[in-house]
Amino acid sequence: MSKFAIKWAQVISDNKGKVLAYLNSILKCPYLAEDALQDTFIRLCGMSSTQNAEISNTTSFCFQVARNIAIDMLRKQNREGLVALEATHVDHMSDKDSNIEIKVELAQLDKRMDSTIQKLSTRHQNIFSFYRSGRFKQKEIAKLYKISPTLVNFMLKEAINSCQKELVRH
Repeated sequence: MSKFAIKWAQVISDNKGKVLAYLNSILKCPYLAEDALQDTFIRLCGMSSTQNAEISNTTSFCFQVARNIAIDMLRKQNREGLVALEATHVDHMSDKDSNIEIKVELAQLDKRMDSTIQKLSTRHQNIFSFYRSGRFKQKEIAKLYKISPTLVNFMLKEAINSCQKELVRH
């Protein structure tokens, strides 16, 4: 392993939980976040020694590369979704798939919830995202953020209350 690969492995190791939380807040999927983290490492290790020498804050650069990869992944998903939609034949749709009004209402609800969550602090967003994914328990999230499980519970309740208020408003 090159000295730069070792350096980037250490940066990612030191910040793994926070980078995964950040990626999960963008991608809304812990599995995609893990894929993006792996891609981040590969991209960082593939940089030349000249590029590596120009980086003054490795942690910040790591987060920026991870963010760019996550955005690229979202763009790819959107393109693939459009292709899949164009390839769908109306003959193969069942009646339960044809209730477009329910789908539109659910999509609007998702947008309102995402908008409400985006108004919360980054830490609230990440904690809510980790918990919502079902992959982490409150105690595990508390350990990751080095806070008490009670505070995690409180922050989750704040996020849920914000979403409930948004529902009542519309």
